[in-house]
Amino acid sequence: MQAPLQQLIHRLDAAVAAPGHVLPQAVTAALGEAVAAGPWLSPEQQRASHDHYTRHVVYADPEDRYAIVSIAWGSGQQSPIHGHHTWCGVAVYSGTVVETYYETAGNNAPPRPLRSTVRKRGTLSFDADQTGIHRIANAAPEVAVSIHVYGVGKTRIATDVNRVLG
Repeated sequence: MQAPLQQLIHRLDAAVAAPGHVLPQAVTAALGEAVAAGPWLSPEQQRASHDHYTRHVVYADPEDRYAIVSIAWGSGQQSPIHGHHTWCGVAVYSGTVVETYYETAGNNAPPRPLRSTVRKRGTLSFDADQTGIHRIANAAPEVAVSIHVYGVGKTRIATDVNRVLG
């Protein structure tokens, strides 16, 4: 296991054990340090699919408090419009992605876009559970990779992370 990943795990263990109000800053600081350490994801953890963005579980906390996932975004690939059931910290590991924020429109109408932000290598963000609606996309010709830390265990990533809205 690469030293930056070991340090990230150590810092995340401390973050999830600390009082809740510390979590956003502690998770983003840990992710920032890990990305600044230089390349450490394996080639497999950065591999994109031709069809859709690809999730790779990098580490699963044995106590099911969090999971670290790399997401490889091929050119033109994007997530659905979604919110999160759980907290989520994100760092752009390589490349550039665009994050578009949405608001609910009510009356079962689709969410409306509010603004977009270009996120380059080293950009950090944190969403508390049940807050925010967004979409992440890669408009660049090269693969982009982001690292996500979700507040769920590995077996719940597919069911307890995203609330798909569009």
